[in-house]
Amino acid sequence: MKIGLFGGTFDPIHNGHIKVAQAAKNNLQLDKVILIPAGDPPHKAGKNLSDKMHRLDMARLAAEPLGAEVSDWELLQTGKSYSVDTVRHFQATCPRDELFFIIGADSFYDIPTWWHYRELLELCSFVVVARPDTDKNKLLAKYAGDEKPPRVFYLQDILVDISSTAIRDKVRRGEDISTLVPPAVQDYIHSHKLYTCGG
Repeated sequence: MKIGLFGGTFDPIHNGHIKVAQAAKNNLQLDKVILIPAGDPPHKAGKNLSDKMHRLDMARLAAEPLGAEVSDWELLQTGKSYSVDTVRHFQATCPRDELFFIIGADSFYDIPTWWHYRELLELCSFVVVARPDTDKNKLLAKYAGDEKPPRVFYLQDILVDISSTAIRDKVRRGEDISTLVPPAVQDYIHSHKLYTCGG
């Protein structure tokens, strides 16, 4: 089987995430996509994330119509959440499957700064969500050159002009987010008073 691993803080998960997951599934003919809410991501150090159960519940609500699965593996771990550990986990539990790590172009550019990134490059293929102006050569410019070349598939022209930060700001201001998140996620945010002064 071909499995797409799509991690993120998902605070909240939004229609851009759904669009990327669907595009990856369709373009690479993945058998399934697994959404992985981040536990304690190193690149978000110092930032206050919403309670992990809220992020997990919202991911599950968004995953259902998409036909995706949701893993709570990172949320159950202690310490920092490193992608290489997550991929190791799925490789161990799905040894006969081919793993595809779905990632944005900006994050892919920074992979040489990630924990044990050389091993990560060897464990899976990468699905890079590229912007129209993405320079593929520049994405590899920071690599040391002595690592295994990554197997990369580019998703071109997947325009995602949505950010979780902007959504949280809109909620705080009492603005409409119905075009930015799935209906079930919007209902969840409002019913649990997330991202408001009292939430």
